[in-house]
Amino acid sequence: MSALHQRLNKALLIAITAASMSLASCSMPQVDPTSKTIPTDSDQWQQNLGATFENLPKSDQQLLSRYMLRMKLSGAYGSGAMPRTTIKQALIQQREYERLHPNNPTGKKSPLTNQSGMTANAQNYPVSLLPVKTSDSDSLNQVKLQFMLSNHGKIAIQSFEGTLTMTDIALTEGKRFDVPLSEFDPAIKPEQSGKIVIESGIEDINVMRAIRNTRDMTIEISQGTLTLVDGQEIKF
Repeated sequence: MSALHQRLNKALLIAITAASMSLASCSMPQVDPTSKTIPTDSDQWQQNLGATFENLPKSDQQLLSRYMLRMKLSGAYGSGAMPRTTIKQALIQQREYERLHPNNPTGKKSPLTNQSGMTANAQNYPVSLLPVKTSDSDSLNQVKLQFMLSNHGKIAIQSFEGTLTMTDIALTEGKRFDVPLSEFDPAIKPEQSGKIVIESGIEDINVMRAIRNTRDMTIEISQGTLTLVDGQEIKF
């Protein structure tokens, strides 16, 4: 066989292989993240939903976060308390709930029992921890933490810089998380939520366990500055 024929055969083989790979990838079914089931036990939300949450559109992430916060506040989710629900069903339920309750999308009661020690301003800006994906072991980790800041005030939030403090029944003292200046684009409108993302080194195994099991966790703004779109600054 001549060198020319060898080169032609090699080129043909590469083309056939590439085409086969392309067809194979096209034929692979795309997994719909909204088909994933939300665990009945809310303690499993962080561990099981972390990766799936990241694959949702930003608008659905916010909607699902408000749904999960509403379930937490209502106490509806506990071990075996409700039948399992898919993310798609949760999004549908939350959209309908917000249509009926446009001024209270998380079902927040006033005042919240676990926020009785907070100032009036802090009650208007609750913070929740989103699902966290960590290693299976309890070893120390550099963890990406995502918090959802909700705006129950009357003016949109432009930015936040300060410290969040996490308290939990399993911790002897609160864990502080420093948040650099976080600009929200778009600004967080009233009765909407925005994401705060930080990297934090977890040096306490009990803290690592607490962020995996948020049943007894409370997060609040302990200090800092929240800037509104009209230039007002709220100091904590």
